[in-house]
Amino acid sequence: MPIEPSEPIVVPAVPEKTYTEQWVYNLVVHAPTLTTGNVRIELLPYDPTTQEIGPGTLNQPVYTDQLWQAINEVPEVAVAFQAVIDCVGPLRAWIEAQNAPVVPPTPDFPVPPEPDMSKPPGAE
Repeated sequence: MPIEPSEPIVVPAVPEKTYTEQWVYNLVVHAPTLTTGNVRIELLPYDPTTQEIGPGTLNQPVYTDQLWQAINEVPEVAVAFQAVIDCVGPLRAWIEAQNAPVVPPTPDFPVPPEPDMSKPPGAE
């Protein structure tokens, strides 16, 4: 049901833009069994010159619910899926390293002991 605003709403014109590439905005692989699964890739327009990612309203999904058939019949999908599997261990190690406590460096030279400040200088 339309409502008349107290003042007209003006949306400024935007200049036309051309995007020469696409940005992988979202990548989801769902493989619940050895025979069923799907893959969804969402692509957004991308301008490499300005590094601008286009609006989500221009999302272009690539989807199949035949994951295993795609892996068997499209060599690039098989390579990509294997790359995901191969990166799990190194990615876990990298994440653990990012979360590891920072150990202060040890000096390369001997550190003299702190003076005993409980006694006046020269007193023993």
